[in-house]
Amino acid sequence: MKFRIKQFFKMICQHTIFPIVYFFNRWKPVEKGFVILADAHHESCPPHMMELRRYLVTNGYKIEEIYFDVKNLGMFQGLKRMIEFMAIYPKAHVVFLCDYFLPASSCKKKKKTKVVQLWHGCGAFKKFGYSSKDDVPLGYKGDVFKNYTEVTVSGKAAVPGFSKAMCLAGRVVPVGASHTDRLFDANYIEQCKDRLRFEYPDSAGKKVVVWAPTFRGNAANATLVGQDAIDMLMYEKDLMKDYYFIKSIHPHIGTSREALSTDELIACADILITDYSSVFFEFLLMDKPIIFMAPDYEEYKLGRGFYLNYEELPGKLVIGRESLPERVKKALKEYEVEDTYIEARDTYKKEYMSSCDGYVTERVVNRYLSK
Repeated sequence: MKFRIKQFFKMICQHTIFPIVYFFNRWKPVEKGFVILADAHHESCPPHMMELRRYLVTNGYKIEEIYFDVKNLGMFQGLKRMIEFMAIYPKAHVVFLCDYFLPASSCKKKKKTKVVQLWHGCGAFKKFGYSSKDDVPLGYKGDVFKNYTEVTVSGKAAVPGFSKAMCLAGRVVPVGASHTDRLFDANYIEQCKDRLRFEYPDSAGKKVVVWAPTFRGNAANATLVGQDAIDMLMYEKDLMKDYYFIKSIHPHIGTSREALSTDELIACADILITDYSSVFFEFLLMDKPIIFMAPDYEEYKLGRGFYLNYEELPGKLVIGRESLPERVKKALKEYEVEDTYIEARDTYKKEYMSSCDGYVTERVVNRYLSK
């Protein structure tokens, strides 16, 4: 019942309140070069918009930032922040988003205003958007993505998945993922490694293994699978001398207790363990081993599903719940002997990450905001 009330309130806002606010502010002219960065899942600039923000500030663009975590603010405080967005929306030359943001699609916007979805993940892995009932409930009325001018993705192979998920055929462009630029910055990577050594001194001389799973269900009721197996591995005596495990939990499940974010950990991890998270696409840029640990693979495949063949992924697969810790441990040991997925990782990188070359942010700004 609570979920239905929340959905009903969302639709009232999107179809009535937000369009009214936009209408009464429509007289404001579009300001060339004026940019809005907006997000409803973070209280400050999201990691996936940080590179773009830095570039815009450095190059003197006028920007307005509207960030809030609607889960922490509550319904009515979140509504207030969204109304603030609608009041300045008519003036925007470009609005940049990196996640769902309903106000941007709540009315007929001015033609001169561009809405660009950067998204927060690379590739096209698990189904989302209109491809998944968990993301857009059947009872929801409206088009979550209707005002998007374009969606930028990491490579050509990601275009079909995003086009289906957002029903935006012809508007998904493989310009690249802006946030991956930092993974080509040697100074950034060294800073991450310095922080790792400071925050986790016991990791010295060991291979750093990062477990970065995605959530199950929808963002409002997210759950986690596989933590018990990782907990057991963290205290395996014969692993502890060679490996250091760090758990990096998805923000929908709760605030991570780790000192480094998932994005920072990617820069200095030796091995990644994930399940269905698109974080593995970014990790391909580091060209290091991956283990896909999927305890609930069969249920997930029948439920949310994938845009690619899970059983052909470029890393060792550990599928099913039986003897899970032992099989992950075996996969780690096998990588010590030989990494047989170098070629497969390279193939995936060329297909899904082909546009990520360290210059994406500059291309994005030139495409939508050329002075």
